[in-house]
Amino acid sequence: MMCVLAGCGLQACMTVQTYDGPRREKDEVAHISGDLQFNGNAPISVVLRRVDDRVLNVGQSAVDVLPGKHTLLVDCRIQETGGVSRFSIEHEFFAGERYKLTAETGAGLRECTAVHVEASD
Repeated sequence: MMCVLAGCGLQACMTVQTYDGPRREKDEVAHISGDLQFNGNAPISVVLRRVDDRVLNVGQSAVDVLPGKHTLLVDCRIQETGGVSRFSIEHEFFAGERYKLTAETGAGLRECTAVHVEASD
């Protein structure tokens, strides 16, 4: 998917459709979002790298998937240390739901100990 700034809104450029065929209605898919790969001065970034066999590119921070079980590959980056931890997460996703990837950190925000999939609004 190519983003042309004049031709699409920011959200449309950042979301990837992971299923074949025409785009489906929001109540037919699950929406999963992480952070952008270059998230400015955020102390922690949770970057969605791959969904099942689909690799995401720079600027693609969210996906729409069909309901069911999916495997996510996620990087958790700590700005202060420059450390990156990689996690593989298998999760059941439901139609019409929105999900956000969140990090669990160790003491002093020095490492990621886990990444969770949480329902969001």
